[in-house]
Amino acid sequence: MDMKKFEKFLVTPRDQIKANPAKAGQAAFDILSKEQPPMETQEVIDEYKDDYLKSMVETLETNVNRYEPPFYVVVLSKKEPWAVNVMRNWFVARQTRPTTTYLRHEYPNHMNTVYSYDKRSSELKILWSLPTWQDSLVVLANPHLYDPTLVQWIHDCNSGALDRPEGYVAI
Repeated sequence: MDMKKFEKFLVTPRDQIKANPAKAGQAAFDILSKEQPPMETQEVIDEYKDDYLKSMVETLETNVNRYEPPFYVVVLSKKEPWAVNVMRNWFVARQTRPTTTYLRHEYPNHMNTVYSYDKRSSELKILWSLPTWQDSLVVLANPHLYDPTLVQWIHDCNSGALDRPEGYVAI
């Protein structure tokens, strides 16, 4: 996505924000004070995908020699209610596989996606991706509208199957 066409909507230039991250709050305020430009859904998806992949690669490269294989990457995602089309992701590497019980309890308003990475085979596997608790209720109320794998992950989470090592199958 070409950010140049959106720069006129910014009061604080992007290069100044990168130089001084403390200006991020002011930049968010400046952006929200102006009318938001319309964005195509595909533009949002493309930008999100590129940022997600870049952050995943950075997390793997930073932690590949820090942890014994396999290690896990937890991605906590949250839509920001104060801004249109803003989804924040936090990538956290860890040695142990987290439980869905822990993630749901500690991060109830975040979607969580858990990956396993083994540097011996360079294999990255998604173990599960779970929406927020409230979104899970919507999915379970309308399972025919959603991907069957997502519906199964939610059922497995609710039954405790994802918290048992033998209870999940990486895809």
